[in-house]
Amino acid sequence: MHATKMANPTLPLRSLSFFLVVWFFISGGFLTMTIAQRTWCVANPMFSSSALIANLDYACSQVDCSSIQQGGSCFYPNTEIHHASFAMNLHYQTLGRHISDCDFRSSGLISLTDPSTGSCTFQSVGDLAEEGAPGRTWCVAKPGTRDDLLQQNINYACNNVDCSPSTDDGGSCYNPTTLINHASFAMNLYYQSMDRNSTSCDFKQTGLIVMTDPSKMREFVSINTYC
Repeated sequence: MHATKMANPTLPLRSLSFFLVVWFFISGGFLTMTIAQRTWCVANPMFSSSALIANLDYACSQVDCSSIQQGGSCFYPNTEIHHASFAMNLHYQTLGRHISDCDFRSSGLISLTDPSTGSCTFQSVGDLAEEGAPGRTWCVAKPGTRDDLLQQNINYACNNVDCSPSTDDGGSCYNPTTLINHASFAMNLYYQSMDRNSTSCDFKQTGLIVMTDPSKMREFVSINTYC
């Protein structure tokens, strides 16, 4: 996650890791993959219910989704985006964590933050299979976040940034009209306005820093926008 610098070969690994962490916090959100970096795959909040269900069905035809069946450790919250994200991540991990394994017709996001919540653990066994580094990052809400916390995030972020594209009927980011989409838009706008400092995407541990642009039409939007 952090930009690296030349280091004394005798410098202990622990000290080197510390300096890498410090460099990330002062680097304005420009990330590189480092020692023990893990990644996950989650569903994009911008996408429709039908897209989430299609992703869920496809992933579960390839991997064991028993954990999101009733009685399983990840059944709750019983929402499409949570179940789809769990299945998509399991598919991504099983196939070896290539960028293409989390594409799902552009509806998957590679997360640098653990999306696990409560008793539900999202598996991760390593970083991206491809070498290289994510150059830009965005902030979205965790798929398993409760509605009341999503609303709190909207209220807080929108007190500091202009959320009208997602809150005004007819706005460019108004649809889908879900709390997690509106919260993710607001959280990302706040995160970008704070120069992508990692703490500005925490939101009481309900935010995810992702290395995939959440915007639907990625080629037509700037790095600071969402949708």
